[in-house]
Amino acid sequence: MTINQRIIQALTPLGLPVAPDTDTESRERCFVFSADQTSIFYCDDAPLLYSFKVQVYLILPAEENGVALLDRAVRAMAEAGFSRPEVVDAADENGQRKVLECETQAIEEEGTYRWL
Repeated sequence: MTINQRIIQALTPLGLPVAPDTDTESRERCFVFSADQTSIFYCDDAPLLYSFKVQVYLILPAEENGVALLDRAVRAMAEAGFSRPEVVDAADENGQRKVLECETQAIEEEGTYRWL
């Protein structure tokens, strides 16, 4: 399973569209995410252990109360094996932007990831 698949699988049950690196101007309510991968351990000069830094953006209209949904998103990511997300408020004139920042790690085995 890829990092994108893990994030989508964790957040889809919350009922909003979930998409990687997408322009959100056309959506008033959605999750958008990005993930940065870093090699942190090598074996025989090849990466073996990877760290993924994940940012999930919860996009909502300014007038909507999203506290319960934000709490559910934090729990969903933690239950899916990510570190418990830290939440940053990045609201602007276009509406609410809550950023959930978390991490996960994986070992690469035969071209696939085994999530830790």
